[in-house]
Amino acid sequence: MTDLITADAQVAALQAIMAQFGASTDLLAGAGKQSDGDSPQTTEGPYYIHGHDALFRRDVADGRPGIPLQLSILVRDTGGAPLSGAVVEVWHCDALGYYSGHLAHNPDTLPQLDDDSSDFHVPPTDDSRFLRGLQHTDANGTATFDTIYPGWYFTRSVHIHLKIHAGGREIYTSQLYLPEEHNETVGQLPPYNQHTTLQRLPNADDLVYQSAGGKDLLLDLQPVDPGRPATGFTGQFTATVSPAR
Repeated sequence: MTDLITADAQVAALQAIMAQFGASTDLLAGAGKQSDGDSPQTTEGPYYIHGHDALFRRDVADGRPGIPLQLSILVRDTGGAPLSGAVVEVWHCDALGYYSGHLAHNPDTLPQLDDDSSDFHVPPTDDSRFLRGLQHTDANGTATFDTIYPGWYFTRSVHIHLKIHAGGREIYTSQLYLPEEHNETVGQLPPYNQHTTLQRLPNADDLVYQSAGGKDLLLDLQPVDPGRPATGFTGQFTATVSPAR
């Protein structure tokens, strides 16, 4: 039987690799990218895939098993006005920690980085694209996705990646977190409870969450049917951005 990889061991491993590359938590937090009044920003992470504009779709689950999650992103400028016509992009791992495009990578280990990978990015290994997609915001500045509740992987708490594009430019990059009480509940349900080799890292122990104001990046998450978490959740996040920067 494979030993459980504890949360403490994961944090130590990430700290060690950051020291190896001479990185600080500023890199994880996307230091220097945030403008006054914007929502907190972070690094895009190692599993972002460029150039998949064909994935304009609301349903990004692509048949992947998991607890349903309807995710709504509300985009506002720093004056509070809705930003319509922006492109919202989301991606996250599946219930067992796998990212599409990176199925060769074991989610219980750190990705293999080259010595010059200062941005902690790794190239894709396959053509799968589940749990990735883009939507235009409507007149109210809202884009909605039908997806599943994410699982977890080595050194990270449960999270969803987010980018916003406007005027042909990337104007916002961040990571959204899910409340711990729901992470705990969902983690005990199938198929999430099949991930028995890796202890789920709480938000408070996630270095990105700690470095980038994670409390301000929590989804407003509500169960569809209180008391029956397997029926799914709705989640909402308001991203305040500076489209002209």
